[in-house]
Amino acid sequence: MRVEYDDVETEDDLRVTYQGQPFTGEVVERSSQNQVIAITTYFNGIEDGPSAEWYPTGERKAAGTVRYGMAVGVHEEWHRNGNLAARSEFDDQGNLLSRYRWAEDGTPLETYVAQT
Repeated sequence: MRVEYDDVETEDDLRVTYQGQPFTGEVVERSSQNQVIAITTYFNGIEDGPSAEWYPTGERKAAGTVRYGMAVGVHEEWHRNGNLAARSEFDDQGNLLSRYRWAEDGTPLETYVAQT
């Protein structure tokens, strides 16, 4: 099921509900010009699954996966010019394994790798 962002409620415990029930499916957020700017997946009201964001002009902005409310796998963010802005990797428990950030021109800004 896919619903619009304005049709869901975020409860105090951050669970998302639709028509009074914990929501399972995709929530679509749109810009004022009706462009899709985000799609987020939920299971029983908790963010769970892939998500993606776009700038209102259509360029990709961010993408990643969440499991039971925790970031897992690779999450990436992009500058408006299409260059990668950040790349973070998380293990299956949501622990940060590595993070890299770049300036808009591609200059490295941060390198972090967790000690194992």
